[in-house]
Amino acid sequence: MNKTRILTAIALILTTFLSVVLLHLGIDKFYYVLAGGRKFATFPDLKTQLAIGGSYLALSIIYLIWLANLLSTSWIHSTWSFRQILIRTSAFWMLAFIAYPLGNDTYLYLHSGLMNLNGANPYLIRAGAYVTELSPYVDWAQTSTYGLISQAVFTFSAVFVTMSPIVALYIFKLICLLLHLLNGYLIWRWLPIPERGRITIAYLLHPLLLMEQVSSAHVDIFVSTSIVLFAVSYARQQYWMAFVALWGGFLSKTLPIIWTPWVAVTLLRQGHWRWLLGMIVASGAIVTGLVFTVMPNLAAWQSILNPGVSGQYQSSLMAIAKFFLDLVRIFHPDRLDLTQQRVILALLSNLTLAGFFGFYGWQLHRSDKRWNNTPQMLLEDMGWTTLVLMLLATSWLMPWYCSILITFAALIPKARLFGLTTLAFGLASSAQYLLGMNSSLKSVVSIGIPILTLIIGAIVLRSQSLPPTEPPTIALKPLQGQDVQTELN
Repeated sequence: MNKTRILTAIALILTTFLSVVLLHLGIDKFYYVLAGGRKFATFPDLKTQLAIGGSYLALSIIYLIWLANLLSTSWIHSTWSFRQILIRTSAFWMLAFIAYPLGNDTYLYLHSGLMNLNGANPYLIRAGAYVTELSPYVDWAQTSTYGLISQAVFTFSAVFVTMSPIVALYIFKLICLLLHLLNGYLIWRWLPIPERGRITIAYLLHPLLLMEQVSSAHVDIFVSTSIVLFAVSYARQQYWMAFVALWGGFLSKTLPIIWTPWVAVTLLRQGHWRWLLGMIVASGAIVTGLVFTVMPNLAAWQSILNPGVSGQYQSSLMAIAKFFLDLVRIFHPDRLDLTQQRVILALLSNLTLAGFFGFYGWQLHRSDKRWNNTPQMLLEDMGWTTLVLMLLATSWLMPWYCSILITFAALIPKARLFGLTTLAFGLASSAQYLLGMNSSLKSVVSIGIPILTLIIGAIVLRSQSLPPTEPPTIALKPLQGQDVQTELN
């Protein structure tokens, strides 16, 4: 108990420091740019980068130590109500709400909202080509990459820009905070009683969720909510609600499209082909409606695939490959020029995507041999698919992307290897701010730590699961069927 209190006190000090520094940095940057100062993306100088990045990384490390202690003790009572959990975590999520967003993405969201209010289609008109009062803060020139639900929230928040852009920004942050708390509540309802308290508290206090989904208010929070709503609805066999939740995620950010094959295959193998057929028809109607309204051509649909990062590499395997090719081009310019390098990188990028789709197809093919038809198994497969995509086949990887995986891990806490790898991924992502512009080192840390954890974790868990007198078995056994309906009611 004393150890837990000490760790909590240190974490609270670091969180308060981050909240105050981010608030000062954000407000100062807002008025500095307003007065005509030079716009900067994240940090104005090295000192600020080290202070914020170092504190954030330290907080993430302390969190992992605290979490290990939390999961090894039983001091959190399973009878705690969600209200009690909110009270005990309130200091941290309130400080995250107070903190000003790090970066310029929230300004871009509000800028898109102003475009919608003025009748400008953000899927057809580039953000850099449309001038609003937030244009000086926007450093993203392409068309919008976010779906209609995100646009609706952007537009609602942008209404308050007439009062002040800062007010509008905090209205948007308030929505993100409420969704974070809603996700925590639904996870608390979802989990079995013996473990719901600890997992819910761990979820609400995760530094990366508080930093990226609440403090910096990235739209990944909408996708996290869609995951939780999908899980709850699917477990209750409310398939149309699950369908709406999945589409809601896609209409927030494009990523959830990769989960649809799992859902389709599951419904087919459970004999729900009529449900699947109805969902295909409904999806066609939604797409048709979008074509006749805000997304009338191919360019608009390509916009949500984020073409602006095509050929760019950030914190990924491709960034590591680019680093080595840069060395070859620098020391042996006669063997490799810039054009050849781009061709090689494009080929490698396509190969990683092909490898991911091959892995996905293989997983779908063999799924009938290892499923026990529980929602937890479906969620675990969806989670692993997302994890593999981010680690091995995503060329442009930002620190907040893996926040979605944390939501998966909270929903399936018995998937130990997935949880360990996700925690390592979160730690590696939190180190990106400290590493700054060192692209190669960021890539090694961001990708290397979770992959190393995955390998070591698989070996350790396999050795723990092998009885001394029995032949080797699979490391992670499928979750046993649970009466999820009972737990949710």
